[in-house]
Amino acid sequence: MYRPQQCFAWCLLISGLVIFGGQSVEAAEWGTLSGKFVYTGTPVKQSDPRIPEDQSLIIGPQGGIKNIFVFIKDRRFKQELIHPDYQKLPDQVVIQHQGDHIEPHAAGLWQPHQELVVLNKTPHLHLTHLFPLKNHLPDSLHEIPNRKKRIQFEHAELLPMQIKCDVHPWESSYLLVQNHPYFTISDENGAFQIKNLPVGEWEFRVWHERVGHLAAREDWERGRIKMQIKPGDNDLGEIKVSPELFTPKSFSKR
Repeated sequence: MYRPQQCFAWCLLISGLVIFGGQSVEAAEWGTLSGKFVYTGTPVKQSDPRIPEDQSLIIGPQGGIKNIFVFIKDRRFKQELIHPDYQKLPDQVVIQHQGDHIEPHAAGLWQPHQELVVLNKTPHLHLTHLFPLKNHLPDSLHEIPNRKKRIQFEHAELLPMQIKCDVHPWESSYLLVQNHPYFTISDENGAFQIKNLPVGEWEFRVWHERVGHLAAREDWERGRIKMQIKPGDNDLGEIKVSPELFTPKSFSKR
């Protein structure tokens, strides 16, 4: 039997759910994490032009430290917390053999939304070797001139993995594979930024190839930053990094 009162009640309930759902989406708030790593020592300049440039510690003209990884550490990151703008990212991350190096020297990849493309832009043969901890990949990839290989990752990695050429051992780079897009790499000015972070408390990791987890501040034990992300800007300011942190006794890549 048709009952107008019941129909009206159901309509109210359904409309209320729709309104509530719309409000929950609109109420989502996002923040930006930023900062700047500055080297407090005097950079050592390479004097012999015959030797390929050492890219393991790049200090910019103003003292900024390049290629420091900053990323959320969460192996079970909920995909519904990812800002929709990240869906616009390209579906490929490209690294290439170019000159005497692999470029870029540091990169990040969002698994499974992006694949890695390895490109050889030199006239030489390269054997590209990736060193993952969780993914099973070929030991090395034959890279003949002007050819490219595509690599899909099944799992996120715990840390940035090294990529090197078995033919030219000075050619290396690092790739971070994560199950979310909330990672960044400092530029030549030492500046970094992660946009559209979901508000709340998160743990970030800071990592550099020379030292592993980088404890640039006293409260960053093993490179961990635990902080409450608030709506808008969350600026860590200038982060001074002493040369002692890059000495062998400080190495810790676990």
